[in-house]
Amino acid sequence: MDINSINDHSPWWARIFAIFLGIMLLFTVANFFYLEIFGINGINHYSFGNEPKDPGEYPTNGTEDEQRKYNYSLSEWEDYQYYMEMMDDLEDSYVTEVSQIFAVLAILVGVPAIAMFWTQNEKMLHFGIAFGAISIIGEVWKAYLSSEIVAKFMEGAGGGDYAWIAKTSVITSSMCGIFYIALTIVLYNMYHSLHDLPESGFHLNVDTPPTEGLNHGDNDIQH
Repeated sequence: MDINSINDHSPWWARIFAIFLGIMLLFTVANFFYLEIFGINGINHYSFGNEPKDPGEYPTNGTEDEQRKYNYSLSEWEDYQYYMEMMDDLEDSYVTEVSQIFAVLAILVGVPAIAMFWTQNEKMLHFGIAFGAISIIGEVWKAYLSSEIVAKFMEGAGGGDYAWIAKTSVITSSMCGIFYIALTIVLYNMYHSLHDLPESGFHLNVDTPPTEGLNHGDNDIQH
């Protein structure tokens, strides 16, 4: 078997990854315009006239049912206040601006990366690693800005036992970018690594002295 025939992989391995990158870029573009139109607060439970109202003073002389409803309304109102405080803090932390900047960078690098993977061009390694690096830096930066804010909200809203999940997002947010880089290296090795192997001793042409036609005189039999 020709050694280069080992390297004859189907182009669709790289093309499937290119399609996957294209889908990720579509989500990135959609998120860019979503943030531009709706802001960091976006569309949420409180966007359709569901904002709770300040329940006012506790009905000391009210019935048991009125007092129970008040306690429920107060809990809703406090959660809403914590939520709006979190949104204000996120807005002040420039998470939106960082998200949009890295969205633009991802598009600028992602489009040529898709073309490189679709054609299995040697530049697929450079663009794939660059795309993964942008993803890692952007996601870690956003997680760093928002993790403490989200953890503070969870603690205030009664979810303090799970606040650690928000804090670990700085680490877990890099997983997608690491996956992009790892898969890029694997695919590049599939299509290009074997072509770049240096010749081994089995490929060298060694000049050996001819043995036929040599004249050893009367001692040919001994030689």
